[in-house]
Amino acid sequence: MKLRVLRVASAAFVTAMVTLAPSMGAAAPAARPHVIATVGVGDGPSGIGLNPRTNRAYVADFRANTVSVIDGSTNLVIATIIVGSGPAAVGVNPRTNRIYIAQQGGGVAVIDGNTNTLFTTVPLGDLPDGVAVVPQTNLIYVTNFFGAAVSVNHGATNQVVKTIPVGQSPLGIAANTTTNRIYVANVDSDTVSVIDGSTNTVIATVTGLGQEPTAVAVNEATNFIWVPGRAGNLIFAIDGSTNMLVSTLGVGQFPTGVTVVPRTNHVYTSNQHDNTVSVVDGTAFRLLGSFGVGLFPTDAEANVRTGHVFVSNQDDATVTVIQDG
Repeated sequence: MKLRVLRVASAAFVTAMVTLAPSMGAAAPAARPHVIATVGVGDGPSGIGLNPRTNRAYVADFRANTVSVIDGSTNLVIATIIVGSGPAAVGVNPRTNRIYIAQQGGGVAVIDGNTNTLFTTVPLGDLPDGVAVVPQTNLIYVTNFFGAAVSVNHGATNQVVKTIPVGQSPLGIAANTTTNRIYVANVDSDTVSVIDGSTNTVIATVTGLGQEPTAVAVNEATNFIWVPGRAGNLIFAIDGSTNMLVSTLGVGQFPTGVTVVPRTNHVYTSNQHDNTVSVVDGTAFRLLGSFGVGLFPTDAEANVRTGHVFVSNQDDATVTVIQDG
C-alpha cells in the first residue's frame, strides 16, 4: 500500500536558507518568498488547515494524537487539542469555524474553532486520510484510502450523506468553492477524480498522472488544479475548465504537499526526501527555485489573506512559516 509517508524522527535538521533561482528576477531578497518563523508543535506534524478569517493554523500532530493551533499573527501555539489516533489531514469551514481532522485510526474529529475544543467525532470511511470543505454547502469530503471512495459528511448534522466511488487509494483532496468541484488524487490509479459538488458524482477522471499523485491544491482565481507526483518528483497542472493536464514540471524530491497563493499564483510543494520547499510560477509554468525547511516536510497550506505559507516538518516537530513574495 502507498500511504502518506509517516516515519520515526531522525536526528539532523536542515537550516532554512533561501536558494531561489535567478528567474525570480531582480527584486530585493525581502520581496522573495522567505522563511519568517519556525514554530514548535506536537510530535509528527502532518496535515495543516487554515482559517483565513481568524488567522489560525491547525496542525495534525500524527504521532502525538493532538492538533496544535497556531495564531498566525504571532506564530505562537495558543492551544493543543487531544483528538483520536493518527490525525493526518485537516479541513476548515471558515463560515462555521469548525475544523475537521481525518484520523487514520478511524473517523473524523470535529473541533469548535471558537473554543478550541473537540466537539464530536464522526465515524466514517476506511482509513480516512484527506479532507476538503465546501463552506457554501457545509459539506465535508473525506478520502477513504482503503475504500477507494470519498465520504460526504454534512456539517450541520455530522452525518454521512453519501459515499462516492473514486480511484484506487485516494489520498489528497481539495475543493474549488467557486465552481463547486472537488478534486481527489488517487495514488494507485495515477489519476485525479473530479466530483461535481451539486450532485456528488464523479464527472471526469484526469489521467496521465503516472507518478503517484498524492495531494491537490486549487487556485480559484485561475481555475487551475495542482497535483504533486511524489514518485517522479513532479507537479502536474490541470485546467479546471477542461479537466485536461496542461503542464508537468520537476520539483524537489518526493513532493507530498502542495498549496497555492492566489494573489501571486505561486505554487509551493513540500519535498520530503530533500527537506525543501519548491516554488513554482503558476502563470509562466516554471520552477522559480527552492529553499530548505525542516526535516521531512509533509504538507503545505497558504493563508490566502496574509500570503503566509505553513509547512509541517514531520521529523523535527516544527512548522515553517514562509512569507510569499
